[in-house]
Amino acid sequence: MDSVLRQRLVGTLVLIALGIVFWPLIVTAPDVRDPIVLAPMPQAPLIDRTPINAPESYQDEVEVLLPNAPTVPVAEQSAADDGTFIDENATIRFDVPPADEAVMAASSLAKPDDGILIDDEGLAQFWVLQVATLASEARATEVVSILKSQGYKAFYRRFMRGDETLFRVQIGPNAERERLQRFRPQIDKALGVESEILRYTQ
Repeated sequence: MDSVLRQRLVGTLVLIALGIVFWPLIVTAPDVRDPIVLAPMPQAPLIDRTPINAPESYQDEVEVLLPNAPTVPVAEQSAADDGTFIDENATIRFDVPPADEAVMAASSLAKPDDGILIDDEGLAQFWVLQVATLASEARATEVVSILKSQGYKAFYRRFMRGDETLFRVQIGPNAERERLQRFRPQIDKALGVESEILRYTQ
């Protein structure tokens, strides 16, 4: 078959195929859909704005029955702060013995343990040994770090005395007051303070 004739035959077949595809689009009338009718906006629902009564609370009734949180008497805490205060310019000696050695060391200065674990409010009693009161948080952090390196469970707390911010360094809390009593002579000698055992409070 001649190549020209073959090209014409292929072209004719292509045109016939295109006609079959596009003929319905050309001849068929478009769909006429019903026009869209927008309904009027409904009225806003009525909202009851009557104030709702506060729910009944039993907090006041329950709080009366709760035990009072433990506190340290102001005079006792102030005495501990004064007895453990370390001046900003004072040199702190860090020759603190390891905690295990301090516990094992016999101390004639240790007070006998009263053995009272539960107070009158029915709360467990825990104790801390206040070993330093400092005006610098950096120094408080340093003292705590040294005590921890020697095996003491030490921490510090920020408090206000008048307009002055101070930091209490304490060891504990511990349910065994006698254990803290054994620390006292060793800590007092090392830090040059008069440490005091106080009731642990949150």
